[in-house]
Amino acid sequence: MEKVKQSFKSIDLNPVRWILGGLSAITLFFQTNLNDPFNSPKLWILLLIATWLLGYIFKYRRIIIENKQTIKLLCIVLAFVTSAFVSTLVTDLKYVAFFGETQRRNGFLTYLSLSIILISSALFIRTFNIKQLFYITYLIATIFGTYAFMQSIGKDFVEWNNPYNSIVGTVGNPNFSAAVMAVMGVLILSSTFISSFSMHFRIFGGILALALLGLIYKSDALQGLLSYAIGISLFLLLLAYKKNKKLGIVLASSGVMVFLCGVLGMLQIGPLERFLYKPSVSVRGYYWRAGLEMFKDNPIFGVGMDRYGAYFKQYREVGYPLNYGFEITSTNAHNTFIQFFATGGVFLGTTYLVLNSYIAWRAIIGLKNQSGSNRLLLAGVFSAWVAFHAQSLVSIDNIGISIWGWILGGSIIGISISSAHSEIDDKKPFFIKHSDINLGQLSISSLASTIAIVLVVLLYRAESNTYNSKVNFDVNDQILLTQYKELQMKAINSKLNDPNYKINCAISLVQAGFTTEGFEQVKKLHAQDPRNLDAMNSLALISEQLNNIPEAISYRLKMVDLDPWNVVNYLQLGRNYKIQGDLENSKAMLDKIISFVSGPNGAPIAEAAKAELAN
Repeated sequence: MEKVKQSFKSIDLNPVRWILGGLSAITLFFQTNLNDPFNSPKLWILLLIATWLLGYIFKYRRIIIENKQTIKLLCIVLAFVTSAFVSTLVTDLKYVAFFGETQRRNGFLTYLSLSIILISSALFIRTFNIKQLFYITYLIATIFGTYAFMQSIGKDFVEWNNPYNSIVGTVGNPNFSAAVMAVMGVLILSSTFISSFSMHFRIFGGILALALLGLIYKSDALQGLLSYAIGISLFLLLLAYKKNKKLGIVLASSGVMVFLCGVLGMLQIGPLERFLYKPSVSVRGYYWRAGLEMFKDNPIFGVGMDRYGAYFKQYREVGYPLNYGFEITSTNAHNTFIQFFATGGVFLGTTYLVLNSYIAWRAIIGLKNQSGSNRLLLAGVFSAWVAFHAQSLVSIDNIGISIWGWILGGSIIGISISSAHSEIDDKKPFFIKHSDINLGQLSISSLASTIAIVLVVLLYRAESNTYNSKVNFDVNDQILLTQYKELQMKAINSKLNDPNYKINCAISLVQAGFTTEGFEQVKKLHAQDPRNLDAMNSLALISEQLNNIPEAISYRLKMVDLDPWNVVNYLQLGRNYKIQGDLENSKAMLDKIISFVSGPNGAPIAEAAKAELAN
């Protein structure tokens, strides 16, 4: 009788396994034989996990309907997704709007998938199973940390083309690597204070958390250290407040003061400047101000989903190219909130703010209602979520990090819902028979995943074709030269291939001697994206190579509107005017260059302009 009764009261852990399995795969997986070995495969896994979870959301839809908090969450998420979709529809380049910028992949499909995973986390991750999130974090951190350590001692099994610190982890950049280790480190270190975990587990956690801290330090990524410090400080404050409210208030006040001094130090103000200031902080100011200007000029829908890079050179201040180089650009505002306002407009930015404010509010409610180990579990998750947002204020929304923020946010809401019920009542909606097969869940998951698989196959084929097109050849071998041309055209004609990949392949055709074919392909791609400065510059260079100076001038004048501080373009315009005998406009270009060019990056070009355009 007891066995029969038990068969009706098994907990459905499948959706939690999908969520945590997705977290592991997205964090750790990369594929070296792709043009983008990190972001593209992480996007594909994200799509597959999110579409499969749709069936579970449908299966447990009653939980959403019967709970006010999940209804509120669903409304906020729907507002966010709707705002993102509308901004996507009005974006000029639909590929980037849906799939994201090259080497970023933060388009509509990414945020739709993250939203689905957020809702799933809020539905299925509760107090009675939250420890599974801690356990999987231990596993992910061990694998990630081991690989990062191998990179730090020069034993990486992959020869990355990496100009930065060697600790890129499985996310492709030392800053991203430090950020994800900070989030994991905060979650792991918090578990060492929770008595419901076994002692050997807590001891290992302490060692692992310290190892991650050491790797963050070796990565030379300040944002990782600060995120780690902020997350741990918050957890310790919550721990102190639990034991003694007065002590907690005193420590919180002291923490705020230290935090403010730290922020001022990063901004080259106060006694902590020499410890915290890095040049990379100053450059972020340029990114933030450019993003705010984009929002100011395009307040309703922004400049387009993930189209920051297409507008950055138009909005950047002159100090940026003078200090960092005239050809250097950015494809992201390096602040998630500014990025949403700049690219999606007021509705997208506001709904993202509301969503995160709601998560923070539910964390406060949950901390008030929970007690004992359950309160500390929530405090650990909340602290790790705050660490995620600490880095998102100064960094890019990388998929390998973002998945942590959205799952942690959903988990906070799920735990806060648990706080209003007894453990038995919290488990009741998830009781199932062993023999149960939910056709609705299976049908929706299968249908949605099939669509995702088709997309992934097309995207994989395009990435793979582009990667395979990067081959060396002998210019004197006609057979190899023909094969090279075929590889470039195969990549260009691949469905759902990234526009920038196509442009690079078209330029490769020109460089290989197929000038006419390459020129025509670049023209087609320029027509699809008139804001692409790489395409425009290539058209100008090819026109100059073909001695079609009037056409080259027309392209370069278009570049002036989109890149008003590009001194290299002004110099070449002056040369072209001089070739045509238009000395007045040639002199105007010289005057333009001299009017704003200064510093080590500009002086050589200014001198060249004076030498070539003065007479």
